[in-house]
Amino acid sequence: HDLHLPNGSAPTAAATVLHPHPGMGGDRHHPLVVALAEGLAAAGVAALRLDLPDPDVTRSTAALVAAMEDLAATHGTDRRLLVGYSWGAAVTARAEVPGLSARVLVAPPVTMLDLEARPEPTLVLVPAHDQYGPPEAVMEAVATWPDATVEVVEGCDHFLAGAVDRIATRAVAWLVTT
Repeated sequence: HDLHLPNGSAPTAAATVLHPHPGMGGDRHHPLVVALAEGLAAAGVAALRLDLPDPDVTRSTAALVAAMEDLAATHGTDRRLLVGYSWGAAVTARAEVPGLSARVLVAPPVTMLDLEARPEPTLVLVPAHDQYGPPEAVMEAVATWPDATVEVVEGCDHFLAGAVDRIATRAVAWLVTT
């Protein structure tokens, strides 16, 4: 795990940032995960890049919730944020964190979004050419979520080539103003 803290001030929120599928090489060192954590810390948020090596979504969701609770307690903040990319977005979507303020799902695999509506504000960033969650399918999957916003990221597919900085910037800006 790697923790990114704001420089010179107490964190205004605590966030966990979750990586793509561990069985496919996903870990906390993915460029988007690093960019998100660095951007959040620069915006005043304590951001934890978390490695969850177990590909089982249920067990990893429990581990994510526990890590979020520890992070928020350690840094004395009630504002809790979750961010996940690909498989990490599916785990993040399932997490029921007490006091969750907002979540961002980046390139969620649509087959893993078959779950009950999530009440928290949720930003879903979907690559225009995503192989695992095309925009129309993701929009349909989250249509019943009362506070979900789906935005299409033009010019990239599920692997985000050329779009990491744009996605990180948008996610951080949305999280700190929601």
